[in-house]
Amino acid sequence: MYGHGIITLMLAEMMGMGANDKQDEKIRIKLKKALELIIYSQKQKDKKNKNQYGGWRYTPKSKDSDLSVTVWQLMALRAAYDAGMEVPKEAIDAAVEYLKQCYKSSRKDDKPTNLKSGFGYVPGRDPKFAMAAAGLLAMQVCGEYDALEVKGTRDWLMDRQLKYHEHYFFYGAYYYAQGMHQVEDKYAEKARKQVEKLLLTNQQPDGSWQAKTGEEKNAGRTYAASMAILSLSVKYHFLPIYQK
Repeated sequence: MYGHGIITLMLAEMMGMGANDKQDEKIRIKLKKALELIIYSQKQKDKKNKNQYGGWRYTPKSKDSDLSVTVWQLMALRAAYDAGMEVPKEAIDAAVEYLKQCYKSSRKDDKPTNLKSGFGYVPGRDPKFAMAAAGLLAMQVCGEYDALEVKGTRDWLMDRQLKYHEHYFFYGAYYYAQGMHQVEDKYAEKARKQVEKLLLTNQQPDGSWQAKTGEEKNAGRTYAASMAILSLSVKYHFLPIYQK
């Protein structure tokens, strides 16, 4: 489902950008099928515990969910909706409830009591930089711009520094740049400066980037360069998903 979400997002961003009408129609047909799988997968909730409802994980019939896979599906759904495709409201509503479960805080009257925290990989997990940034963007993608979880995460991230040598740097930078850009003002400015400084300082002479640690290092330079370019280009609104 990781790859499926990313490919569906790519197809949605390409809608209307084909070389001709025939290619655009081919993209639309493929996108429709891709969306059907995302919706089908989310509806497998009878196999999941209640705090896993609304999310996605590694396969269409997974019995659990995690924030990382879920965010890619949500990005795909939002991009497809913006491109004029049909996206069920109940799918977004269910996903929002799962996201809120991933925000690390006790709750009272269905509201978080910790107003400076972040999103964890799964419900109950402590927030990490990359996951907090991913959750921040996902909530906003779902239209929850004023949610307490959004405000709490943006403030949590403001107290922290993005670090080039930490695990999932490029993944975190992508979500951080985009999520804080949606928040605007001082949050967007701090994120932009951090991302630009770290990426431009660490760019190789041939224009590429290479992660220093973990799974990202093994993913190679094409992955790192792709994520770096996406992170740096948020402010230019090249892609529809960057629009506010």
